[in-house]
Amino acid sequence: MPRRLQGGKGVIEVFDVGGESGHVPAGGFQSLAELNASLDSCAACTTVGYGYRHVTGGGCTERPALMLVFINPTPRNITAHAGWDGIRFPMAGKGPFWRILARAGLVSRNLPERLAALEPTPEMIELLREETRRCGLYLTNAVKCVDGGSLVPAGERLEVGWRVLQAEIALVRPQRIVACGLMPFRMLTGHDVRLADELWRARNSSYLPYESRLIGDTAYPVYPCYFPTGRGNPSGAAELLKAIQEQLLH
Repeated sequence: MPRRLQGGKGVIEVFDVGGESGHVPAGGFQSLAELNASLDSCAACTTVGYGYRHVTGGGCTERPALMLVFINPTPRNITAHAGWDGIRFPMAGKGPFWRILARAGLVSRNLPERLAALEPTPEMIELLREETRRCGLYLTNAVKCVDGGSLVPAGERLEVGWRVLQAEIALVRPQRIVACGLMPFRMLTGHDVRLADELWRARNSSYLPYESRLIGDTAYPVYPCYFPTGRGNPSGAAELLKAIQEQLLH
């Protein structure tokens, strides 16, 4: 079983045990820009060959309060297409997802309405980037390769995705991580949980994060959460995200 972290609400520490600041970049990357520039050279997928681009992480890039880790981007993300003229961003254009974040109190209540008033343009993505920066959120995918269907990534994509995610986490150094789906949770902790049990804990004030696998010399608090749209459990995700937000406020 994964190790559940103990402590009062909101008093969950990141465990740094090495280096001058505990910051040990993984994978040899010295910056997010360098990491992101390498993504389209991935040898584990056919993302580029099919006319897509790997979707980078985005938002608050310096010690965000929360890093939300999803599964992988699909062609429904407008910024994943080769013809997109602008920055790439996770969950771009997914109105239901941003309504869930607003409902949980993680972004402005009126963000979904502001997004709905905009066309899918670089200006809309810039709004998402500004809002997530302001709210201390960083969004990314466990696997950056674009999948043309709805299958969960497997095999070499997972291996490459884990190496990239480790480097990304080491560079961003989030205070807490939310694994949106069981696949990201397994990748981050090496273990499984029952999300129905976590929802019960959230309803009974006993929902706490688990310790991640070591990334460099650091273990991070990881909250398991339902995937918030489509193949996941939107209402359950909203409850869990709201419980996390309440811990952040105390």
